[in-house]
Amino acid sequence: MFYKWLGMRVIPWDEVQVLHKKGELVGCYRLYPDNSEGQIDRGYSWDEMVKHHDNGGEFGGDLDTVELKLGDGKKITAPVVVDVSRLDSLDELEYSMWATIEEYLALFGIRTEDDQPDWYTVKAVQDKLFKVLQDAGVNFNFLAEEQHEAIEKAMAEEQHEAIEKAMAEKEARENAE
Repeated sequence: MFYKWLGMRVIPWDEVQVLHKKGELVGCYRLYPDNSEGQIDRGYSWDEMVKHHDNGGEFGGDLDTVELKLGDGKKITAPVVVDVSRLDSLDELEYSMWATIEEYLALFGIRTEDDQPDWYTVKAVQDKLFKVLQDAGVNFNFLAEEQHEAIEKAMAEEQHEAIEKAMAEKEARENAE
């Protein structure tokens, strides 16, 4: 998957075919490697959609959104769930963030000894941004579905073991009495 904007749900090809057959593809999007998209209108050509797919193109649809406000009341629109786990990494943004941090440092008369980012500082600023957005109500998903399932399974096993241990301890106390 090359399309990275998290405000769009990537639609698998088999679902695109079903939407076309149902006459529901209008309003969806053709997705391009440069993160741009083109909305599919009423006069679309199915042959063009097939060609787009055959050339490695993807398709997408809008996600459900929620209206929120940042700390000073600035209105924002966010997906109901921002699935950060879909991103390969935030490296490119982190380098850009370091450039912004360096601008602040220069303004304050502070020099860095080289052009290498200080990852602790970058992560601290990034964490603060996530916190501000979460405080506004943005719901981030940082883990892939498989990771969620593994965590839930581990928690269920721990809970089961804790219950068994508590029952065994209770039985031991009752037998001791």
